[in-house]
Amino acid sequence: MTIEKLFAECIELGASDIHIKEWEPIILRIEWNLIKSKHDVIPDKIMMFDFLYTLLYKKKEKISYFKNNMEIDFWYIASDNTSYRGNAYMFSGKIGLALRHIPENIKNLIELDIPKSIGKILQAKQWLFLVTGPTGSGKSTTMASMIDAINEFRSEHILTIEDPIEYIFKNKKSIISQREVGRDTVSFAQAIRSAMREDADIIMIGEIRDAETMDIALSLAETGHFVISTLHTSWSVETIHRMIQFFPSEIESQIRMRISNSLVWVLSQRLIPRIDRVWRVAIREIMFATSAIRNLINRWDLTQITNTIETSSEEGMITMKKYADTLKDKWIVEEKSYRGYFIHEQYS
Repeated sequence: MTIEKLFAECIELGASDIHIKEWEPIILRIEWNLIKSKHDVIPDKIMMFDFLYTLLYKKKEKISYFKNNMEIDFWYIASDNTSYRGNAYMFSGKIGLALRHIPENIKNLIELDIPKSIGKILQAKQWLFLVTGPTGSGKSTTMASMIDAINEFRSEHILTIEDPIEYIFKNKKSIISQREVGRDTVSFAQAIRSAMREDADIIMIGEIRDAETMDIALSLAETGHFVISTLHTSWSVETIHRMIQFFPSEIESQIRMRISNSLVWVLSQRLIPRIDRVWRVAIREIMFATSAIRNLINRWDLTQITNTIETSSEEGMITMKKYADTLKDKWIVEEKSYRGYFIHEQYS
């Protein structure tokens, strides 16, 4: 049994993910469902290490990293040139692998049903744009679509910092430099700091994970760069609160001012099942940093931000519940598919 046979099955069945766990059946995710692989194999530890050695390109330093840290992210190109994002981890003293197929073609903004109001934002010369949502909500796909759209009509140097690299961009009107943490740079923070000396106009940061990365991202936005990144938050108010939490409380007022001056858009999303066909659709919350939103951030009156989003539809804003309800009214989704996601003031 080889990992390439599993990749072939993944492509044949249109699976998005492969889950391989020691002493358990191999599982594929096809849309919303988890199904057993047709390869009736129960991997033992030897087979798991064989998979791992192949996926990590037999590099001793990566194998050593996994053994020492008990987890590792990686990117793999199969023999048919299909790409996969992977994570190896330990559970109950055993090895697990989670592999996600990365489509070769980047979907455009229309295919992803991104609101047209994003067009104005993609012309920005500076500021911070955040795409947020839980794992598996399509954040990377949305960011890739944005970068590819900018690549079509702007002549810029676009720098991406990713862990790992997922979509491969080709130079069009812009030139794109893709850097992978662990291969091309030591950390997100170091790569972002270096971006100031690399003549980058637009910087895409795969994920903001710590205070140092957030601080440098804000600094880049303040110094005339357009920064696009992600956070694992569910909606706009939570996103702003999380940004503040990265920093010590004694400088909170200073950070609030920096956020209000730098943040331009928060696009929050998650994927739920469709009912009109076998597929998934994104439900989204969109917050644009108008003067009213900036004032609320500065005053730390976050409870009013949701109300402002609700009453600012003419400016392109919408709450996630309203977005989902609109899809429900079009018979695209069922309310039961999203009812439990809104556990905050607007839905309690």
